[in-house]
Amino acid sequence: MSKTAAMSLLFALAATLSAQSITVRGELADGRATGCYYCPGYQYVIKFVGTRLESTTVNLGQFLSQQLEMTGTWDGTIFHVTAARVVASSFDLTGNGTIGNRFRCNAQANPGDLAINAVSLATQFSIPLPGMAALLHPGMLAVQGVGVVNGNGEFKSDLDIPNDPSLVGLRINGEAFFASGVGGPIWSSNLDSKEVSA
Repeated sequence: MSKTAAMSLLFALAATLSAQSITVRGELADGRATGCYYCPGYQYVIKFVGTRLESTTVNLGQFLSQQLEMTGTWDGTIFHVTAARVVASSFDLTGNGTIGNRFRCNAQANPGDLAINAVSLATQFSIPLPGMAALLHPGMLAVQGVGVVNGNGEFKSDLDIPNDPSLVGLRINGEAFFASGVGGPIWSSNLDSKEVSA
């Protein structure tokens, strides 16, 4: 296949993925907040990622600082929200995130679902599967644990932090990916982000 044909195929695939309805989970943040390291100055963004959000059908202002499941389309720059609803957090980084200790990746879903906990040093809005957005940078993603969600609706895995002072201030981002039963939907959690401390 020639380079021209390959590029045409890639652009056609990108246009197809962009036109599809996509679901993303995340916390809605004010993109103009002062002192915000990831805020690019847009009115609404996904917290920790900075993905620009706009909507002509949903009043996004009513959802500030809440975890949302948003459906919409992605044009490569802006996620155009067509529907939004408040949801519970489905992923949290907890634990003693100091050097020589660990963060705990806590995924929450339906008992019996397959869960994959992942971490990354960077974030990026991407569409790894049709209809599903992910917020971890795919080139820096590391799987932290794979397992089945227990009867309490949780799957946990630990991320050990070496006792190395040069790691203080390093930002760890985490997200979970789920498969609901055989042939069921595949979906991603919200993203959480923490800094390693001394």
